[in-house]
Amino acid sequence: MKTFLVSSTVTFVPGNYEGFINHLAKSDRVHGLILVENRDWKIAAKALLLIISFAAPRMGMHLLKNYFGKSNARKKAMFEKHGKAFRIVSDINSVETLNFIQEENVELIVNARTRSFFKKNLLKTPRYGCINIHHGLLPEQRGLMCDFWAHMEKTKFGFSIHQMTSKLDDGPILHVGEVKTSPSNYMTSIFEGSLIESQAIEKLLKDLEKNKASENIFSGLENIKTEKTKYRSNPGLMDFYKLQWRGTKI
Repeated sequence: MKTFLVSSTVTFVPGNYEGFINHLAKSDRVHGLILVENRDWKIAAKALLLIISFAAPRMGMHLLKNYFGKSNARKKAMFEKHGKAFRIVSDINSVETLNFIQEENVELIVNARTRSFFKKNLLKTPRYGCINIHHGLLPEQRGLMCDFWAHMEKTKFGFSIHQMTSKLDDGPILHVGEVKTSPSNYMTSIFEGSLIESQAIEKLLKDLEKNKASENIFSGLENIKTEKTKYRSNPGLMDFYKLQWRGTKI
């Protein structure tokens, strides 16, 4: 099954998600990487604000490092070293990107830390569609930065891998992974989580390969909301302060 990763040129994960991506660059189950160019002045301004305001200085520093660093060049070199495709695009839904995916005969896309909305044409272009790594425990933790809110509320922290549909955080749940790490350091938590994600994706791709002969290779849990389901949005500065007051470094 020819599988491509899709990620962003800039993330706030320590090391710019390089540990996750480079692990999978070495895997014979992943065949290419597409990075969505999201670098603009708003990210740099946000990073400076988080530092200057002391709301989230560690996150701000990682954003700046990832913005100005050379991690994307290293990712490119890693994929090309292993004879795999690499492409940076401005719009994951553009005709040019869809043509590239078709030309490469991509059968499955793994979306990992982009905030791009995958439109219907993109979802149906790979033979087996797209799967997403959601950074919350589905079906209860939905929306944005669920890992942040898990630290805020001292609840379970982790990620979910699900089949993508035209609705956000929808589609069968293929894997849920809880990350057991120090609740006192948010950046350490998401870094450790990224390494566990890469292992989970590799195992899932192996399992999906075995299911190719079946009518539906995706056999997962129903992703329906429950009484415990909460929909999250981006935290504001006061939320960052609150998390620090509760003893979590960020």
